[in-house]
Amino acid sequence: MSNSTLPLRPSLEYLRKLAKDRLPVLRGTTPGARLADALLAVAQDHGFSSWRALKAEVDRRRGDLTSRWFEAVRRCDTDAVRALLREDPSVLRARESRHDATALHVAAAANNVEMARVLLDAGADPNDTADDEHIAVIGWATFFAQPGDIRRDVVTLLVERGARHHIFSAIALGDLEVIRTLVEQHPETLDARLSPRHHGQTALHFAIARGRADILDLLIDLDADLDATDHNGQTAMEFARLRGNHQAAKRLLEAGARQPVRTSALEGPAVASGFANSIQSSTPVIGSRDVAATLAWYTSLGFTEVARYPTDGSGVFWGLVTLGKAEITFDVRETQGARGVSLLLVTDRVQDLYEFFKSRQLERADVEFVQTLHEPVHGGVEFSVRDPNGLTLRFLQEQK
Repeated sequence: MSNSTLPLRPSLEYLRKLAKDRLPVLRGTTPGARLADALLAVAQDHGFSSWRALKAEVDRRRGDLTSRWFEAVRRCDTDAVRALLREDPSVLRARESRHDATALHVAAAANNVEMARVLLDAGADPNDTADDEHIAVIGWATFFAQPGDIRRDVVTLLVERGARHHIFSAIALGDLEVIRTLVEQHPETLDARLSPRHHGQTALHFAIARGRADILDLLIDLDADLDATDHNGQTAMEFARLRGNHQAAKRLLEAGARQPVRTSALEGPAVASGFANSIQSSTPVIGSRDVAATLAWYTSLGFTEVARYPTDGSGVFWGLVTLGKAEITFDVRETQGARGVSLLLVTDRVQDLYEFFKSRQLERADVEFVQTLHEPVHGGVEFSVRDPNGLTLRFLQEQK
């Protein structure tokens, strides 16, 4: 807006304070004046027709700054980051809309030591736990690498600057001494749970998911609750059995864990065929290291982009295109799989299908689960299994 008199870095809180200060003055001439009238007066003082228009401009400017901030962090442009901090120091507390992550979370996940040091020097909180995963900065430094592939540089820096390990970051790091010390100092840490996105896993579940038999043995020795269940109602024993980890299941059984309850009534081809009408579509999901660029390439050939996630353009990791009646989905997470491709089947009976496959695995041990029932970030409820060829079959019930 050309006639706007807003400063370069306007503060909505300051503008609201101006309105509150203006209100008594307005009531001196107009006794019935309300805060809305004062907000309007402040907006007009700055060249806007309404408070809503002023707020939209402040949000736009703030959004531009936040976008430039995270772009600079991702490309490790320390000079640009320092310049943006001089422009507006509060940007250090900015969060990405997708994960409520700060720049330090992003730098930690990328093992970007130089960037993490700049942010910590500027006052970033190494123990920020407000991300939507609730795993803190040190969790981002350890969770998002494949087991056995964690680079410890950024973890060392975070700990030096005061970051505190929790049981899950210690397990992801794979450091037995850190785990032992943590539990000895804080025994209640064995009762901690991951967020619903990670199925409310206990430390035992998480150790099994990371494929760490040595950590599982340590947790058993430290007296972890062998029969504690995750948010799917599964004990660590059942979780191990569903994932085909018979060695972990044997360790737990020998330590005194209960055997899973079997539901043989769900067994058999007749039951499976009864789910046929619930399958509404099937779509190949192809691994892509750059989903946004892949979507651009397909649309340039005449495909139609139907959806992408997230929609704000920051770190797109999922997208869907169509051509006629054909659909193809791209997902950066598939690049971590054995084959780089999976098959997504949409159903309206995901819970029933899950119970069927679960029963089959407990009875015959021939249906390995990749992920148990959970809510993916893009909505709905999903689980996945692996076929004898290594192909992942994902069953999704979409959000209504």
